[in-house]
Amino acid sequence: MVVFSSMLLSLAFLLVGCAREEPEPTIAVALPLRITAEVTAASSPTAIQAVSDIPAVDARPLATLDAESAPIVAATLAAAPTDRSSETRAFIGPIIDQDYEIPPTNTPRPTGFPTPIGATVLPSPAPAIVTTALPIDQIQLDGSRMGIQAHYNFDVGGWDRTLRQIAPLRMGWIKLQAAWEWLQPDFPGQFEANFRLFQLHIQEAKKRGNKVLLSIAKAPDWARNIDRSADGPPDDLGQLAGFIAVLLDKLGPYIDAIEIWNEPNLKREWSGNHPFNGAAYMELFRVGYDAVRAYSPNITVITAGLAPTGNSDSVSVDDRTFLRQMYQAGLASYTDIAIGIHPYSWGNPPDFVCCNNVDGQGWDDRPQFFFQQTISDYSAIIRANGHRVQMWATEFGWATWDGYPNEPPDPWMRYNSPLDQMNYTLRAFQIGQSRPDIAVMILWNLSFAEELTISQRSELAAYSLLYPVFDGSINRRERPLYQALVSRP
Repeated sequence: MVVFSSMLLSLAFLLVGCAREEPEPTIAVALPLRITAEVTAASSPTAIQAVSDIPAVDARPLATLDAESAPIVAATLAAAPTDRSSETRAFIGPIIDQDYEIPPTNTPRPTGFPTPIGATVLPSPAPAIVTTALPIDQIQLDGSRMGIQAHYNFDVGGWDRTLRQIAPLRMGWIKLQAAWEWLQPDFPGQFEANFRLFQLHIQEAKKRGNKVLLSIAKAPDWARNIDRSADGPPDDLGQLAGFIAVLLDKLGPYIDAIEIWNEPNLKREWSGNHPFNGAAYMELFRVGYDAVRAYSPNITVITAGLAPTGNSDSVSVDDRTFLRQMYQAGLASYTDIAIGIHPYSWGNPPDFVCCNNVDGQGWDDRPQFFFQQTISDYSAIIRANGHRVQMWATEFGWATWDGYPNEPPDPWMRYNSPLDQMNYTLRAFQIGQSRPDIAVMILWNLSFAEELTISQRSELAAYSLLYPVFDGSINRRERPLYQALVSRP
């Protein structure tokens, strides 16, 4: 995910790899809680795209792990440290350009648990939205079109606990980042401990009935000779084709969808010797697409979700502009793909569109700050180019800093209470599933909140459905959103 900030930050963090116990519920949520539901013809279940329209996974059985891999994995797990404090990993997510200025009257909303959103929509120049309140036990969502992103760098025990935390959510999809630099850190064709562990994770996820979306990103240093201070594509795009070929050779039958790169409209995701525009990304996409299709016609191929941001010198390219550049470079000629989107919404409810300015509140004066506006803008661009494909929200969510012992990275995180996070997310799933042009929505994220990521004030911790108890133990608390997803019909 990208970092949301008024100043573009490259925040590093640690994901502790030690085993975790099953989370114990510690937040009492009085059910039924309520969310808003728009009463429109588009809400009808008949408008929802059938999941059968999404390409099926290649059903061929996966070959047994090479005999020599077992001792490699066993040795790796036996030697795995319980404290990985020396490890860091930069993550990406939604941002706005670094020139964004907070309105001078901005005042963070008080913390706590305000009443969940009801039937009243704040004043807006947009057309009025007719809403009604629904108890959670009446919210009907199609789990086969829902998913959540999990972290990949766990040992076998940690991954087992992650899958057991995901199972009660009844979501059809798990998204993992296939970080090339982690899977092949030293040389092309590398297939050692990290790769084997990743393979075991995906096998186990599929064994338990999940569909798997991989987001391929982050070329290793050996594939890049220029500007390796930030993430980026390989100098030679043929190296990416080779990596994907290896990945699919070992894991292909267990992969249902592949997102080709992540947020290439951010320079920190696109450093190196390639031009910083949508046309250059399309060169990489073409290579990735061809590599996937050489293996299978059935794996869903998704364009990189773009960071919702504006233009900022050489730091970022406006996502709407970047998508248009992709179409100018031939995106519409790919008729068997999906368009990745990252419709984050900062502190703005999902029914709002640009620009629902709230007196004294920032992050509400640009289209990129609104969930529905991003979806609508992308849909319009796709239609304008005659492209008859669906969108996948490969990342979305609302952040809240409530319950953490320090100040949030940005004031807007105080706008959202945990109940807002719950209400907004459930409503967003409803909105997405009412649209035939949205296939799958992946929630960011399951459990990236750790004591270290919180102490470092990392934005990714604010989106996490599970978070630490802050007593030095490995126990986890659950956000109301987690409990609501478990409790839905």
